[in-house]
Amino acid sequence: MDTSIGVCVVGYGMGRFHCEGLRQLPDFHLIAVCEIDDERLQRAIDEQGVKGYQRLRDALRDDEVQLVVLATPHDTHASLAVQVMNAGKHCIVEKVMCTSVREADRMLSACERNGVLLSVFQNRRWDSDYLTVKRICEHGLIGEPFEYQSAVGGYGRPRGWRAERERGGGMLYDWGAHLIDQALQMVRSSPKWVFANLHYRHWDVDVETHSQVWIRFDNDVLFNIELSNLSRIPRVRWRILGTLGTVVKESFDPNEKARVCTSINGTSVDMRIDTVRGDWLDYYRNIADVLLRNAELAVKPEETRDVVRVIEAAIKSSKTGRAVKLSM
Repeated sequence: MDTSIGVCVVGYGMGRFHCEGLRQLPDFHLIAVCEIDDERLQRAIDEQGVKGYQRLRDALRDDEVQLVVLATPHDTHASLAVQVMNAGKHCIVEKVMCTSVREADRMLSACERNGVLLSVFQNRRWDSDYLTVKRICEHGLIGEPFEYQSAVGGYGRPRGWRAERERGGGMLYDWGAHLIDQALQMVRSSPKWVFANLHYRHWDVDVETHSQVWIRFDNDVLFNIELSNLSRIPRVRWRILGTLGTVVKESFDPNEKARVCTSINGTSVDMRIDTVRGDWLDYYRNIADVLLRNAELAVKPEETRDVVRVIEAAIKSSKTGRAVKLSM
């Protein structure tokens, strides 16, 4: 590829967000949108000024399309991604990568077999709150971190296909994919076991409505994740305990400073630290650098397979009431 990368976005729900982002970056050229719903497809054509396809196989025949972005329900990711890669196209998949490790392995095999790029849109690696607490920990401000608490929640009934288990609905496959990915990035050790308690309460849906997940790593660091549709008063976004101090980041708000209580040269300090500014478009900038300038891929598919592995273990743990050992 010598100039811009031709892109087709599949799905025009979350896909609209991807279209708007890609149009801001000169290394990409939005060629088409693929959408099975007539009304949404016409809206995509009108709003984006691009070609429209209702069938993926027709989009894959378009020689201008080099990269396909899948923004479709979770249960479709594996089969569509394999189809895309078998057509010789590069593929980006919305998180979660897929709904099982077996599906992830199929995707990895298709990637290797066809010599194309495969990545998952783990854009929350560029969230300001995550970048802030990660930097604080890496700089040793709280000593050696040994317990992480990460939470996302609110109060409301799951909606649309996200309320259907067979579609890969539920917060564990949604926000959980982000928070688990952040956990695996922050703790530089292999996860040893997973314990989880998934509640199915209040609404007539077959997905979990409140979840607690604990990941213990080989270095004995413990990472707790809470995901909730039943939390009218949510927990703080981050609370991390270290051997010298604690960091708290209340929310996603980039204007809110992180609070650090720690010891510096034997003196107790309570300070506020500015939030690191993140930019989700850096995900796509890296994709362009990989395809055009031979850079290293930031979000590797093997890493996102590990996320699916932890999710599978959490579901099994909740069913059995026991911790599930991992071999990553």
